Amino acid sequence: MELLEQQQSPLTRAHAFFSAIRRALSEFLWTPTLVILGFLLLAVSTYLLDRASWPWLEPIKHFLHTYIFADVAATAQLLRTTAGGLMTVTSVTISVLLLALQQSAAAMTTAVFDQFLRRRQNQLYFGFFVGLALYTLVTLATVNAPFNPVISAIVALVLTVVALFLLILLLYTTINQIRPTEIIDTIHYHTLIARQRQLGLLARTRRSPQYAGPISRVVTATQRGMVTAIAVDALGTTLAQMTNDVEIVIKAPIGAYVAFGDELAIVHAATDDAADILEKAVMAATTVERQRDITTDPDYGIEQMMTIAWSSISSAKSDIAPGLLTIYSLRDILARWSAEAANREAAEPPLPIVYPDRALIHSLNALESLAVISSESLQYQAFAEVLRTLADLFSRLPTPVQEHAIMVIQRLLSALGDHVLTTELDQALTALTAALTGAGHLEDAHAVEEAQSALRRSLGTLHSRATRAGWGWGQEALACDPVYRATSTTAEDERQGVA
Repeated sequence: MELLEQQQSPLTRAHAFFSAIRRALSEFLWTPTLVILGFLLLAVSTYLLDRASWPWLEPIKHFLHTYIFADVAATAQLLRTTAGGLMTVTSVTISVLLLALQQSAAAMTTAVFDQFLRRRQNQLYFGFFVGLALYTLVTLATVNAPFNPVISAIVALVLTVVALFLLILLLYTTINQIRPTEIIDTIHYHTLIARQRQLGLLARTRRSPQYAGPISRVVTATQRGMVTAIAVDALGTTLAQMTNDVEIVIKAPIGAYVAFGDELAIVHAATDDAADILEKAVMAATTVERQRDITTDPDYGIEQMMTIAWSSISSAKSDIAPGLLTIYSLRDILARWSAEAANREAAEPPLPIVYPDRALIHSLNALESLAVISSESLQYQAFAEVLRTLADLFSRLPTPVQEHAIMVIQRLLSALGDHVLTTELDQALTALTAALTGAGHLEDAHAVEEAQSALRRSLGTLHSRATRAGWGWGQEALACDPVYRATSTTAEDERQGVA
């Protein structure tokens, strides 16, 4: 009960409230708010110009009074019509766009909403429409005989023409943004940017522990959520004031979910006082929120792409195009991150902080998941593209990641039998065998070659899905199991008895 009261305390609720505001501003609201403020400043500026009596401005006012806004009532009616029309068009447009986004999200997951909100041009569009409507209303409020704000009115008229053109651009860009290519490319871009930001953290931390002091403390989470930030600079300041006999091992990196009491980190120190200081520093430096942030968490981008591809490759959608686009993007990410890992050099000695870097591993796991789901929907194209990606990038992967790639390949062989050996799949298996042979993994190359040969032996023979080569391998393995044989014999005897 005490823990529940702690989680529902005013301080906790206030932290959640301000976190939600900060996320809303960073994702969408900041740019529209600035645009709306700009329109308010424009309204004040044009009002002052209408009130000013500068000699160079009088000819312009006279022209507008004579040929366009000759009557105060006509000016008020124009501004009233413009404001009402803008609000109506804006509300209808937003409703239609939300409906289109909802339909797209049904096929491409909720990542569509995230990318739509984060696009700066969309933020500018909505800020422009709302800001112009507000500008028109403010100008309308200043209309009062005999004052006729002709400069404010002409600015409103010109900006209304611009808004109508921007409406066309908004419709096009929205339709363009819900295309699978644009969605996946945007996630790909944010993932690479997040990785660049993460490199600074990786450069200042270690990959493996180097110190195990007599004092060890487990730092646990006090609230649930996703780890969205770890203030390494703040930890570095604390560590600089201590001796070298300390180390912080991060157990919940950015992107990890923690529940109450889960491990955030393990602190190793020589004294209890040092351990106490480091424990408090880790708690203060770790930010836990309800949602992940794609701008700082590259693994989140990988998971978003994998989710899109999973739903499209599966038999629920059976749309191969988004799946292949995702595999292409994962291939590019793996190539870039492999080159970055090979050329990474620390500018200064790292802090005694151990931070796990599993970005490449998560990318390989995403490819593995997509190959698995392709065996459910029989989309051999996705399976072949995953194998081709592993073949092309295997030699470029760092050595520890190559070992994980070997395990991925071994697991995928068990799903290979669900597919027909098409020309494309046959070529991908041949390329993978050659890549493993060239890298010196002869035993694994032989396993791939044997699986390919088993599939080739099934060519020219009629098989159902349950009797293809992969199923046959499983039955041969089970046939060697004495427990399976005994169970099968008993079941067969029972069936004969019933008959």
